[in-house]
Amino acid sequence: MPIYKDEKSGTWYCKLYYTDYTGTRKQKMKRGFVLQREAKEWERDFLLKQAAQPSMPFHTLAGLYLDDKKAHTKRITYETKKNRIEKWILPFFAARPVDEITAADVRKWQAELKNSKNNNGDFLAPGYMQNLVTELSSMFNFAVRLYGLSVNPCRIAGNTVGKKTKSLNFWTKEEFDKFIGTFEKDDPYYMAFLILYYTGIRIGELEALTVGDIDQNAGTLRINKTYHLINGKGIITSPKTEKSNRVIILPPFLLNCIKRHIARLYAADSSTRLFTPSHSSYARQMENHTQAANVKRIRLHDLRHSHASLLIELGFSALLVSERLGHESVSTTLNIYSHLFPSKQTEVAVRLEKMCMDNDY
Repeated sequence: MPIYKDEKSGTWYCKLYYTDYTGTRKQKMKRGFVLQREAKEWERDFLLKQAAQPSMPFHTLAGLYLDDKKAHTKRITYETKKNRIEKWILPFFAARPVDEITAADVRKWQAELKNSKNNNGDFLAPGYMQNLVTELSSMFNFAVRLYGLSVNPCRIAGNTVGKKTKSLNFWTKEEFDKFIGTFEKDDPYYMAFLILYYTGIRIGELEALTVGDIDQNAGTLRINKTYHLINGKGIITSPKTEKSNRVIILPPFLLNCIKRHIARLYAADSSTRLFTPSHSSYARQMENHTQAANVKRIRLHDLRHSHASLLIELGFSALLVSERLGHESVSTTLNIYSHLFPSKQTEVAVRLEKMCMDNDY
C-alpha cells in the first residue's frame, strides 16, 4: 500500500506508480494528509481518474469535467460552473456510479430543485434551474464523448423545471433623462451611467476602463478587457468574446463629460481606472436613483438593452448595433432585438408596386 507517514511532520503522504493514457509509467506523490484515511481516499480518486470508466463515481466525473473546463474556459466561466455543480448537483449524485444514473434519477433531482431555495430564501427561478439542467447534461455529454458512457440520461428525462422567460426591459431616452437627472454632475456614478447608456458596454467592461482607453483626439473608447469579482477578489481578464474587443466612437458631448471626469482623477496616468467603486454599488445606486426618478425598475444590464433600443429607434441597422455592442454575430443581435426592428413588409409591397406599375402582368 503506497501510503506512508512522514515522521518529521506527523502527516501522511501517498507515493504511487501509475500508467497514463499514453501507456507511460509515471510516479505520483502527494503530501500533507492529516489522516491516513484521507491519503487512501486521495489515492483511490486519483487512480479512478487515471483509469476513468463509465462506472466511476459521479464526483470523479465532476472533477474531470471541471479540470477540463479550467483548462479551456475563462476563469469566471469555470468558477460559475464549479459553484453550480458543488452546490446543486454533487450533493444529489456524488457517490452514484455514472452509468447507473437513470432518467428517473434525473427527474427526481429536478423535482428537488423545484423545492429548493437560494440564500435569500426564495425558490430558484425557472431560468436558473434550466441552467443547472443544462450543466448536468453537459457533464453527461462529456462522459459520453470521452469516457464511454453509452447514453446521456438527461436527454431521456427532458426538462421539467421550466425555461427562461424571454423578456426585454429597457428605458426610453425620456426615462433615462429622468434617472440621470437625480445625480450631481460631479458624481462618478453620473459619469458611469452616462457611459453605460450611450455606449451599451457591459458593466464589467466599464469597470475595467482606464484613462488610456480613451483617445481624446480621435474621440473613441477602446474595449479590450473586463472586470470580474471572483471569490470576493476583483480580476481583470480579456473581454467576453473575441468580437467584444472593439473601438466605440463617442458623441462629442459624452467625450467632453469623460474629459471632465478624467480631470478630477488624482494623479491619473494611462493605467488609472476610470471607476473604482465596489462591484455591487452600481446596482444599489441604480435602485436608489430609480426610485428617486420615479421610473420603472430595470436591471443594470438592461442599460445595454436600452442603448440597443435607442439605436434601433434612430434607424440604425442590426449590423451596426451588433458591432457597437460587441456581439459575436449579427444573428445574436437579431435573436435578442428582432422584435424592436420596424417591419418593412408594407414598404416592400409599395416599392415593388411602383417598380412594376408600367408592366402588363
